[in-house]
Amino acid sequence: MIEVSLIYPTPEGSREIPIDNGKTSFGRGSEADIRFADDGLSRLHATVYRENDRVWIVDENSSNGTFVNNAKTAPAGTALCDGDSIKIGHQTILKVRSFEKPDAVAARTPVAAVAAQPSRTSATAIVAIGLIAVTMLVLSVSAVLIGFKVFGGSRARVENDGPDIGSKKVVTDDPEPSGTAAPKVSPSSGPVASASEPILTADAPVPAATPSGKKYFEMSDAERHQYLGDKSMRIAQIIGNSGSDAIPATAIDKIKAFTDAYASRAKVKPLSGCRFGDNLQATFERASKNAPFIVKAFNEKGIDPRIGLYLAMIESEHCICLQSPTGPLGMFQFTKATAALHGLKVFSGASPSNPDERCEPEPAARAAASYMKALTGRYGTGPASVPLAIGSYNSGEGGLSQNLQKALDSDQGLPRDFWTLISNGEKLSKQFQAENFKYVPKFFAAAIIGENPQDFGLNLQPVSTYSR
Repeated sequence: MIEVSLIYPTPEGSREIPIDNGKTSFGRGSEADIRFADDGLSRLHATVYRENDRVWIVDENSSNGTFVNNAKTAPAGTALCDGDSIKIGHQTILKVRSFEKPDAVAARTPVAAVAAQPSRTSATAIVAIGLIAVTMLVLSVSAVLIGFKVFGGSRARVENDGPDIGSKKVVTDDPEPSGTAAPKVSPSSGPVASASEPILTADAPVPAATPSGKKYFEMSDAERHQYLGDKSMRIAQIIGNSGSDAIPATAIDKIKAFTDAYASRAKVKPLSGCRFGDNLQATFERASKNAPFIVKAFNEKGIDPRIGLYLAMIESEHCICLQSPTGPLGMFQFTKATAALHGLKVFSGASPSNPDERCEPEPAARAAASYMKALTGRYGTGPASVPLAIGSYNSGEGGLSQNLQKALDSDQGLPRDFWTLISNGEKLSKQFQAENFKYVPKFFAAAIIGENPQDFGLNLQPVSTYSR
């Protein structure tokens, strides 16, 4: 594994900050892991994330920005490499240093050394090389002969199950005409494969393949599971800015249930007004119209905009002034308190007929981006952590944290991610099982359809591409 550290100068000499898996934050306030006396720094200025050998830095909406090699970091983060220079604040410069551990280098030294050493020709070496060359020649000739014997060419004699003449089979030297049925296999025969296909034994893993060229409603149940498993992994990687571990089958089952429910609305007649359960094309068309300002707001906060697009989908199906029976209002279903905390002008008694700023799409999108920025600041921006932040949007930070802790305490070695909660649902609160179990899988279902609309028969481009 690569060792990664950040080097910075001090009056006493260079100091080194090791970067391990997880995150390390920088700033001048108490919420930062590493603090510097630089008045150009925000209280929480930037965070460096690491997952195995992937290392990247994300600006935390700082006043003066974060720069890598004099270029401002990308909204979703900038990858770091050995020798990169990071500038934060007015004068804080961090140099990236990465190298392999000595034991990792040593493990490869014999191969590297042989390649790097100058040739040392001796009688023994020449004999050894000669023997190797002869051996390789013999093996090559044998392989050719075996291949010719097995695959035959156009004139190889193949005894087939042709028509009987008396008690004998016809033996032909001609190739079978195109369209001839595959040879019959006796019960004792092993696996049969064409020359272009690998032979798979019982011990060999069967490679997964997402169904190609099929619409979702044309797929078998098994194909849908495979499709959703692949697409869910892709969504997890995109919103988490990096690779992702496999999503458990139990979670894919839940994602499939919501995807099937959405897909069933492809033939529903469009409804009047704006409400849940509308025709699938009409629903995602609304999302495409709302997309430009959501994309802009979430990019400004360094949060992947697809998070905002599909939060709005599962909260309101992109109805800009929908009101819940319990009071939350607008496209992102803000309570009055949360809306005010994230900069919206609100008042008691607001409703679709007497709306406040929660019903104004652009301010509401900025507030939602601010809220998700706070949640990802708590849970992290990795592929295992972003679903936690999304789940927290629904349950509130306190409720999710309590349930997460229950799941983690239920067994040793459990990862800190939302899918752990799914796997330990029986140990969690009834509220979590009733609501949060549905929330994140429903988000993934909406995101899969929105980013692959033509697979579901929709006449749209991926919703996240509607940025203007």
